[in-house]
Amino acid sequence: MKEFAPCGEYKMLEMNGAHPYRGVTAAFATKLLKENVVAPAFANLEISVVAPEVDTDLLGTFTGEIPRVGTPKEVALKKARLGIQASGLPYGIASEGSIGPDVVVPFINSDIECMAWVDTARDIEIVEFHRSLDVVSARTVVSSADSLDEFLKSADFPHHSLIARAENGSGEIYKGINSFERLESALKALFKDSSMLVIESDLRAHHSPSRQRNIAAVAEKLVSRLSQLCVKCETPGWGEISYLYGLECRECRNIEERAVRGRVMGCEGCEYQEEVLNEKKFVEPAECGVCNP
Repeated sequence: MKEFAPCGEYKMLEMNGAHPYRGVTAAFATKLLKENVVAPAFANLEISVVAPEVDTDLLGTFTGEIPRVGTPKEVALKKARLGIQASGLPYGIASEGSIGPDVVVPFINSDIECMAWVDTARDIEIVEFHRSLDVVSARTVVSSADSLDEFLKSADFPHHSLIARAENGSGEIYKGINSFERLESALKALFKDSSMLVIESDLRAHHSPSRQRNIAAVAEKLVSRLSQLCVKCETPGWGEISYLYGLECRECRNIEERAVRGRVMGCEGCEYQEEVLNEKKFVEPAECGVCNP
């Protein structure tokens, strides 16, 4: 049975330097040097990050040779546990990104980064997400007669690397192209066997500075959550776990079920929860499905 405080207000536990994660080492399962991106954030809680040898490509690749099976959250948790197995450490970290048309602004690409923390000593999993429209993600299909000048500007090349491949899927995929010399060499080789090529951003973390910034941001969110202890059992990771829905229309008194009226804060250890209500108590007629169908 979960303990539940219907309208409680969480107050952050005052820490006196005895946070349970201070001084621990966690395994970050990655092949893309992400450990260097997230290390400063975890250092704020005095958590050291190491990268054991783990072939995370087995769980999916950005270029699609190996499809990702499962949600980003599921894959990130699997990666974290692979890091734990490979390192023998009780703590694991991993991240997974999804880049494509934004769910809110569909004509713009967004980057949704997911980062997982697994603590086998306490048998808890903490996952955070960060959505950003600040990501370089460009793609074009070209023939040998086409100019690449405008595309290369939009792709922020060579600061962001590129991938080049035949449009029909045959032949080699050239990844990590980060110089004009390498681009020219790849195009020359590919055009020997294909009349049309796909050139796109290399979205692997170590080739995408804009994605690295988003990975650092989700790491900061995760560390901030880990720093907060449950008021009941002092397990790390107190934070938002779900939303409360349903607000009354100011005009017709209809309950708009889609409207968010608050958040549920919770603990992954003892499952204690608290509700935190929004200041907004009503929806306006323009937001109501009855007044504005």
